[in-house]
Amino acid sequence: MLRTLIKQAASVAGMRVFGTGLSVLVSVAIARLYGADALGVYAYCVTLLAIAAVPVSNGWSTMLLRAVSRVHKLGSEARAMARLGARLAIGFAALAAAIATAAVHFASSEIAAALEPVAFTAIGLLFLTLLCDQISAMRMASMRGLDRPALAQLPESLVRPSLLLMGVAIGWWAFGSSTLSSNLPILFASLAIAAVVSAIIGQLIITRLTGRAESRRPDPAERKAWFASAAALAGSAGLVQLNGYVDMLILGSYVAPAEVGLYRAALQIAMLASFGYIALNMLAGQRFAKFTGSGDHESLSRTATHLARLALLTAIPLPLILLIAGEDIFALLFGAAFEGAALPALLIAAGFTFSAAIGMARTLLVMQGNEFLVMRTTFAALVLNVVLCILLIPRYGIIGAAIANLSANIGWNMLLWVLARRSTGVDSSVFGANAGFKNG
Repeated sequence: MLRTLIKQAASVAGMRVFGTGLSVLVSVAIARLYGADALGVYAYCVTLLAIAAVPVSNGWSTMLLRAVSRVHKLGSEARAMARLGARLAIGFAALAAAIATAAVHFASSEIAAALEPVAFTAIGLLFLTLLCDQISAMRMASMRGLDRPALAQLPESLVRPSLLLMGVAIGWWAFGSSTLSSNLPILFASLAIAAVVSAIIGQLIITRLTGRAESRRPDPAERKAWFASAAALAGSAGLVQLNGYVDMLILGSYVAPAEVGLYRAALQIAMLASFGYIALNMLAGQRFAKFTGSGDHESLSRTATHLARLALLTAIPLPLILLIAGEDIFALLFGAAFEGAALPALLIAAGFTFSAAIGMARTLLVMQGNEFLVMRTTFAALVLNVVLCILLIPRYGIIGAAIANLSANIGWNMLLWVLARRSTGVDSSVFGANAGFKNG
């Protein structure tokens, strides 16, 4: 078991490391070529895109992952789910575009002021990006259910950031200027083109892998059950996304775009501590659902602890590096003006390391049908995060945002660990019982 996990995790993590590195290079390129203000506005909009995608990309896609994992094939039920999910993706993208249009014209923040001169173009490009993101998320979920996690993330982890980096560089060479509002369409056009191409490539891959087949039409009762389950999953995942991004959103209401840009840089570097956790979590969902379905509690418990230990091994180095040479790293990558991002990055990375030690408690609960419980606990963590952000950001700026992020992360993961152990009988942490490092 451990050998198999390490082999698959290595391929997934290797691809994810490369993709994360490319994403960091995108931020570096935007900061160097377009400035901290442009990075701040871009990061704020990308954060909003991630939140808007939650109902389909996290809720509906998780339900699709669970359905495919249980039968290990893309059957008629899963195809029907995917077709209905595609329609929902169009609806949510249109709704997000309408809300964004109103927000740009009526909000009073500096970010809204920067977007207003190019609102029509920017929102149109972001609408296209959001639509493709949702479709890609469902495709990735299906392929993860087929136990092809590395292939599932190929378009999003390699193709998309590569194209985005090229677009940012070519856009600057061909059209770049010193005006923030005139640079934003270049960035959003690069983002949209990368999203479209990666979605097309991903669809070609899954079609070649699974072939074409007819989906059936779900009956009303089945459709109702899907919506109920997806709503709970989306609610839980939406709260997770908000919990991860609420610091950025609240920060954008209090500080200048340049400060948001510094915080974006801190987040991107800090997220390197979670690459192993995220990669391993892509394996966890399929295995937890499989062992739960077969009633193999021993394998479930051992897998959970193996995953936590591997995740912690990948997370520990970054906080140590940031502690020793954080300011030098940010100055080298982003420029001297970004040295102030080192301490926030260290705090956030420490939170990710703690999450790795706790393990995949949330995924364990979700794959055993406890999404409503997860939703309630995530809401509690979100409330804590919002309160801390409101208290700390006005006084301490990006340091306050990082402290809020760290505190909410620790509290949420501790609560999930306790609930997972009580509900499933499995200790998901690195200290899990009866899960020594041995092959099985």
